[in-house]
Amino acid sequence: MKINKLTALLGLLLIPAMASAQWAQDTTFVPAEGDFFVEVHGVAVDGEGKTWIQPFGTTETVVANRTGETVNTRALYVYNADGTPAEFSPLIVLEWADGTTPNDTLGYFWDETLNDGAGGYDTRSGRGIETDHEGNIIVSQWNTLFKIDHKTGKALAKVAPEIGSLTEASVDAAGNVYVGAVVATETPIVKFDSNLENPENVVTLASSFSRDLQVMPDGNTIYWAGYTLGVVLKYTRPDEFSGFNATPDTVLRGIKSESFDIHPITGYLWTGSGSLNDVPDAPWQPQTWYAFDPADLGTDNEAALDSINWAAGADIAGGFDNARPRGLDFSLDGKTAYVAVFSGTETDVDVQKFTTDQVFSSNEEENISGIPAGYVLEQNYPNPFNPSTNIEFSINEPGAVSLKVYDMTGREVASLIDGRMNAGSHTVRFDASNLSSGVYIYVMQSNGVRLTNKMTLIK
Repeated sequence: MKINKLTALLGLLLIPAMASAQWAQDTTFVPAEGDFFVEVHGVAVDGEGKTWIQPFGTTETVVANRTGETVNTRALYVYNADGTPAEFSPLIVLEWADGTTPNDTLGYFWDETLNDGAGGYDTRSGRGIETDHEGNIIVSQWNTLFKIDHKTGKALAKVAPEIGSLTEASVDAAGNVYVGAVVATETPIVKFDSNLENPENVVTLASSFSRDLQVMPDGNTIYWAGYTLGVVLKYTRPDEFSGFNATPDTVLRGIKSESFDIHPITGYLWTGSGSLNDVPDAPWQPQTWYAFDPADLGTDNEAALDSINWAAGADIAGGFDNARPRGLDFSLDGKTAYVAVFSGTETDVDVQKFTTDQVFSSNEEENISGIPAGYVLEQNYPNPFNPSTNIEFSINEPGAVSLKVYDMTGREVASLIDGRMNAGSHTVRFDASNLSSGVYIYVMQSNGVRLTNKMTLIK
């Protein structure tokens, strides 16, 4: 079966991901001795820049307090920004910050409802982790949500929504926590406040299988990664006082996402594309995380603006292995990305670190200051255009300059400049006579600065 899937993907190998060379794998990020990063379901970067990793299965042992026997259990692994283990890692037994609530465990616990009320031990598998608005960690552990203080590793809150196995949670800018069910058949997306209290059903989902959802910071848009549907569902509402639309918009057709994240600087929505288990439709390639401008999703301008590719095992034919993209998060400055997969058996560690020297910008005024003065990429003119247009840009010091054009799949269609240029303003004419109508991305890079813009060709 795997050979058949790879054969079906041969055409995709000819389509490079957008600007994938901008993200380089940092192979220095490895587990500490005894830590076990396989079959990972979640990765998150907290408010201090520590990286939290959540395996799906049992990786540690704990002594059961009722029987005294040593049993297998789940854990979270936490690493400081310099790659050393955090003081409380691995996190196996949860102490409560209030100092009075009995200790809990992430993966092995006493359930009084089992065995006709006689009680018994049950387990919780890892389902995803997310950073909240204060830098704390929201953990989906089977059917239970935990909120954990990122500074101490102590539990702050806990709730068990009655919807079955949970997706990874998502958090809006106000700290509200949203979560759904992995098997979603007439089940809700539930919203809790920042203390995991006051539940509210905000959306009722049709039949799909999902691992993640993403709420936008304002809380008015929810993306549902129903990867068995082969699309992403977009639920919207006009404001916080209104309900979400019962019939969602369909975006990102052909993508079979199991993970989302929002870039902290650009605000782009990043999504996993799929795997050999759920092969995305062309032109998307598996085991890739793509970035999109949320404003363009569902419009004619929907186009991948950036991407990160999972580094598959060295001996895998066709460049793909069994890894299923399940986790993604960025450092606070947006220049480091951690990606996590499930079933990546061909690699020793199912978490990979990528870094970039890109200078990210945003349409938000407060983020524009991150671009060095004198670097500008203007909107092309005319726009829309047929068949040619002008692109103006400025650099504040001499250096190597690259100006390239990509189509909506991330395929390079033109290289307009690739060489050294003097400081100042420059204009380049782009002739698209040989291209089809559509949206194209143009990217200027110089002296560590990378700027992008979009243009529309109409014939």
